[in-house]
Amino acid sequence: MEVSFNNWGEAVAFLSERTDIALEGLMALSAQQMVDQQVIAALLASHSHLKAAADAWRQMASATLPITHVRSLQNDQPESVREAYSERMAYWEEIFRRAIPQESE
Repeated sequence: MEVSFNNWGEAVAFLSERTDIALEGLMALSAQQMVDQQVIAALLASHSHLKAAADAWRQMASATLPITHVRSLQNDQPESVREAYSERMAYWEEIFRRAIPQESE
C-alpha cells in the first residue's frame, strides 16, 4: 500500500486514524480475553465438573459486570469493545448451555 501526503496535517490524520483502529482492536481483544480468563478460572475452580464451572463463571461474570461497565465509561471505550465483551459472554453462555444436559421438568 503506497501512501502519499500533501502536508503534515494529512500525515498526522492518517497516522491518528490507523492508531485509533489498532488500539480499538487491541481493546476488543482484551475484553474477549477477560471473559475467556473467567471461564478458565471457573473450570479450574470446579475441578472439571461442568455444571459447577458454568455456575461459578456466571457468578464471576455477574460480580464483575458492573465493574466492567464503570471501567468502560471511565476509559471512554469504543462501542466495539463493549460489543466484543458481550459477544464473548454470549459465546461462552451458549457453550455451557449446549454442554450441560437440560434437566427434565
